[in-house]
Amino acid sequence: MKSGDRVDLGQGHEIEFVSAPNLHWPDTIFSFDHKNQVLFTCDAFGMHYCSDDTFDVNLEAIEPDFRFYYDCLMGPNSRSLLNAMKKMGELGKIRIIANGHGPLLYHNLEILRECYQSWSQRQVKVETIAALFYVSDYGHSERLAQSIAHGVQKTGAGVEMMDLTSAEIQEIQELAGRAAGIIIGMPPSGNLAAQAAISSLLAVAKEKQVIGLFECYGPDEEPVDPLLRRFINLGVKEGFPAIRVKEIPTETTYKQCEEAGTTLGQRLVRERNIKQVKSIDANLEKALGRISNGLYIITSQKGDVQEAMLASWVVQASLQPLGFTISVAKDNAIESLMEVGNKFVLNVLEEGNYQELKKHFLKRLVPGVDRFAGVKTQTAKNGSPILTDALAYMECEVTSSIECSDHWIVYCTVLDGRVSKPEGMTAIRHRKVGNYY
Repeated sequence: MKSGDRVDLGQGHEIEFVSAPNLHWPDTIFSFDHKNQVLFTCDAFGMHYCSDDTFDVNLEAIEPDFRFYYDCLMGPNSRSLLNAMKKMGELGKIRIIANGHGPLLYHNLEILRECYQSWSQRQVKVETIAALFYVSDYGHSERLAQSIAHGVQKTGAGVEMMDLTSAEIQEIQELAGRAAGIIIGMPPSGNLAAQAAISSLLAVAKEKQVIGLFECYGPDEEPVDPLLRRFINLGVKEGFPAIRVKEIPTETTYKQCEEAGTTLGQRLVRERNIKQVKSIDANLEKALGRISNGLYIITSQKGDVQEAMLASWVVQASLQPLGFTISVAKDNAIESLMEVGNKFVLNVLEEGNYQELKKHFLKRLVPGVDRFAGVKTQTAKNGSPILTDALAYMECEVTSSIECSDHWIVYCTVLDGRVSKPEGMTAIRHRKVGNYY
C-alpha cells in the first residue's frame, strides 16, 4: 500500500491509506475511514495512559503523558511527523484520532494536534542535533535508543533517529553530515544492509563530531571496540563511554542510557550555553545573584534506580497541605524521577557541616555509576535514601509541575519529616552572579 490507495469495505466505509514512515516504525501507515472521519494512526498521537475513559475527556490528566510519549517516541522523528501531518491535512475533516495507545482523541483533538505541530516545528528548528542510527527490530535496540534520545533532548539538543536497514545510504549520509553527534546501536554482524550503512557513516564522519555506541543485547552482535577505534582514528571524539549490555536490560540500564544521552547532549550545546551566559548584562547578573537560598540534596529511588541532586532553588509554597516547590533542570539525571506521583526525600544541609556532601553530589560521574557510593544513608518509609549527616529530612510526593524554559517547577507535598539537630541552622547558598549555578 502507498499514500492515496483506497479499499472499499462496503456500507460507505472507504479506507484511505497515508504513508507515515519512521513514526516509531519504518513502515508506519495511517488509515482513514472517510465515512466516520476516523483516522487510525498506529503509535502516533498516543500516550502510555490508562483509565476507564474511552475518549480524552480529561485534558489536564492526559497532558503530561501525551507530552512524555511525544518526547520519547515522536520527537526524534519530527521531520517525518510534520510530513505526515501535512498529508493528514489533505484528508478533509478528521473527527476522531484512534491511536494505538491511550484514549481516543475527540474532545481535545484540535488542541492536541496543534501541540504535535508546534512541538515538531520547534524541534526541526534546533540547530544542534544528534543522529541516532539503529536496527529497530534487533535485540532491545528500540527502547535503548529511545532512552538515549530522551536524554539528548533534555539538554535542548535535537535528535533524529533512522533505521540502518530501511534507510537509503544517501539519507543516512545526509543526516550524519548535518549532525554534531552520531549515536549507533550495534547491529547484527550478518546484516549486510546495516554494515553498508555503517561504512557510509565512516565515510562522512568529521573531526568536530562526537560519537556514542551502545550494545543492544541481540544475537551475533557486532563488537563495539573495533568500530569505536575506527571513528576515533578519524578524529571523532567519544561523546559517552560505550554502553555494554551483557544481560537483559533493566530499568537501571535504560536510566544509564538516558544519562549517556544527556552527557552527549550537554557536550553538543556547551558552546551555545556559554555564549548565552556571556550575553547577559553584567549588572543584571550580579543583581540576580543576590537572591540567596538554602542548600538541600534531593534523593529518590524508583525500583532499582537511585538518583540525587544538589538543590538550592527550594521554596515553601503552601500551608494546607504543607508543600513547597523545587526547580529541577531538564537535563538533570533526577528529572525523570520527579514526575507527578513520584516520591522522594528532601535532605536539609547544615551550616558548617555540608562541604563533604556538597562536594560528593556535585561530582560528574560516568553514566551508570552508583551516586551514593561512600555516603551514609538510611531508608525512608517511601523507599528513598535519607542522608544520615543531613540536618533534617522530609518525605515528599510530587503533585504537579510546570514547564519553565530549561527547568521544571515541581510542586510537592510533605508527608513526614524529622530534625536530627534541633540547634542546627540550614546551610545558605550565596552567589555572586545569577546566570548559572
